[in-house]
Amino acid sequence: MAKIETEFTRMIDIDYPIIGAPMFLLSYEELVIAVARAGGLGAIPLPNFRTTEDLKKTLKHIRDATDRPIGVNIHLSGRFEWKAQLSLCLDAGVKFFITSLGDPRLILDDVHASGGKVFPDVISLEQGLKSRDRGADGLIAVASGAGGHCGTIPTHIFVPYLKSKTGLPIIAAGGISTGAQMAAAMAVGACAVVVGTRLVATIESRAQAAYKEAVVKAGPEDIVCTARITDNPASWLAESIKDFDEQPEVGSRRWRDFWSAGQSVAQVEEIKSATEVVREMVEDYIRVCKTLGEPFLEIR
Repeated sequence: MAKIETEFTRMIDIDYPIIGAPMFLLSYEELVIAVARAGGLGAIPLPNFRTTEDLKKTLKHIRDATDRPIGVNIHLSGRFEWKAQLSLCLDAGVKFFITSLGDPRLILDDVHASGGKVFPDVISLEQGLKSRDRGADGLIAVASGAGGHCGTIPTHIFVPYLKSKTGLPIIAAGGISTGAQMAAAMAVGACAVVVGTRLVATIESRAQAAYKEAVVKAGPEDIVCTARITDNPASWLAESIKDFDEQPEVGSRRWRDFWSAGQSVAQVEEIKSATEVVREMVEDYIRVCKTLGEPFLEIR
């Protein structure tokens, strides 16, 4: 298939502006490799790794399998060994860093020196402006409807809002499981999209089988957004948190029983490989763009 060229694909040197979301306890080397080989950008969340040695092994597995660009979500908090994690990622040639829980300036110089880019997660214009003023290369617009921690503004409003007010490249996150939804995000100013919920229900995801099946069976009305699990608004499959009593500690296996998903479960019909998901999104995106490029409205 032909490449889809955007500001982001040129920046990171990938074929398609599709980022596999770095999902906690779900996105490991299998998913990253599959998305990268399919032409997108695979990404891992560094909080997945309890030790730097575990991260080092995972990065080696990825690099043994593919030399395609990959990304990471790094949490710049004292709870994590982020300095050691950053060093390992730079040594492995990681070029794309999504920052959370901290000041992106902490890593900007090192990442830029290696030719990489830093895009903080933001859920408000205030956060976006602050990140811009601190030197971020772009922003992840985490909108309402996203799985996991999410914002309150819909994607098709939040993306152009951030773009016009900050002047930075904007990546859309929230409610994107199909090529048509990707086209809609690009139409309002996104240079790439983050795909999470659709990739939960893939062969390469480390979600439990029951979790994957629940995502397939769920509709958007089965998603609940609440702050009671992590103290910040996040989207979950309602059934999985009905017996919630108290927040598990970091590293607890109980986190695997809380199933994160966004409203785009509405478009998840079956469990497939991540390669198929990326290919179908690209094909759908091209079809939609061709359709919209044809005269379909006669104005007199």
